[in-house]
Amino acid sequence: MLLWAARGTASLRIVKTQVPRKVQAGKTVQLACHFDLEGEKLYSLNWWRGSEQFFQFSPSSPEKVIVYDSKGITVDVERSGKNVVVLRNISHDSAGRYKCEVLAERPSFEKDAVINHMEVIDVPTLPPKMALNRLQWSPGEVLKANCTSSLARPPSQLVWYINGDKISPQHTRLVTPEARLRSSAMGLGVIEDGRGGLSQTSELTLVLRPTHFNPGGQATLTCAATVPDVYHMTTEVYLALPGFKTAAPSQKLYGSARRHGGRVTHLMAATFSLLVLLLL
Repeated sequence: MLLWAARGTASLRIVKTQVPRKVQAGKTVQLACHFDLEGEKLYSLNWWRGSEQFFQFSPSSPEKVIVYDSKGITVDVERSGKNVVVLRNISHDSAGRYKCEVLAERPSFEKDAVINHMEVIDVPTLPPKMALNRLQWSPGEVLKANCTSSLARPPSQLVWYINGDKISPQHTRLVTPEARLRSSAMGLGVIEDGRGGLSQTSELTLVLRPTHFNPGGQATLTCAATVPDVYHMTTEVYLALPGFKTAAPSQKLYGSARRHGGRVTHLMAATFSLLVLLLL
């Protein structure tokens, strides 16, 4: 993410900084800070995380690059310099407020600074798990199913779909096993592994209708787990009317939850519903 900064008529100004808003734990990131000296000479460029300075570039000093100890910060010195600082092996301790500060030489000692925030996340390694007591259902029955996300930080958002159409949140609620319930301040439905990894379980309660089933007697139930911008995985199960075949569940990356319920699907379902009524 680029943040452009305009500083009016100041003789020294930072014109562009680059600090990623979200970074996956374990990755390498590049921080960038570009500035216009407007005729001044650079005394130093400094990087801070919170109140701790971790990097300094001073072109007129015998030791141009100085790295200071700071928890969660590992600077790749060989790849860092005047405009770019490279951080290796990002961890949750690396998250926080990053400030690039530029200071001019005497006599002006003009100074400018820009602050960006970086969040460190843990991406789930597995797709969500869906649980329901059977796969064959009849119209009018109340379907109950659970979907549990893999451990992540922040926790995944869970959304339900039927035949590719999003199910209203009024049919869902977050639930958590009592033995693993965290503080109520975190909200019902969130559990923790003791190391910061978070999981959620969503319970679906839905009255099935004839229009939910296609002419082949099947309906597709999907649970999608999403961490915005970095992760999206789905798990599907195929429901069937009594007497019709069921299929094995599937798991997809950037899969079914992205599609839209088309008009053709609804037309086929409506036709099947009419046939059911005529047979009754």
